Amino acid sequence: MGLDALDIRIVEVLQRDASLTNAELADRVHSTPSTCLRRVQRLVGSGVLPRNVFLADASKLGRGLKAVITVTTRDHRRADREVFARSIAREPAISFAYGVTGDIDAVLIGNFRDLAEYQDTCDRLFDTVESIVRYTTHFITETYKDDPAVPCDAVDLSGARQHP
Repeated sequence: MGLDALDIRIVEVLQRDASLTNAELADRVHSTPSTCLRRVQRLVGSGVLPRNVFLADASKLGRGLKAVITVTTRDHRRADREVFARSIAREPAISFAYGVTGDIDAVLIGNFRDLAEYQDTCDRLFDTVESIVRYTTHFITETYKDDPAVPCDAVDLSGARQHP
């Protein structure tokens, strides 16, 4: 799907505030409500905007212990990765999980109630997958940037279609 400058403005605005009405969105991106409605529907349908969510403050929900957990495995067999991925999917405290390159094999980000919940989660995750060799936890003590928006500066607009 080719994106044009209006699509990009819509994506940038909705990444910051998806609660806007269609009229408010149109005002912010300098378009009409009907055009914005069509564009948003197309962006959702094409997967550019795969979901519409509100972000919650973990500490206000009693989950103020935030941790980044790195995981090292013995080997990289697909079957082992699939077992690990299924076990992570069952853990509500783990919000993000990524397979990565380099000296570690996975990075997990979790929001825990306390150290007891953190330890219970780690015991369930890392004691049940035999290929896990080691995990290391880094507890978040300060937040310097917390921005889930994806920059839109890499979109090539040189061949973009021209729409109102």
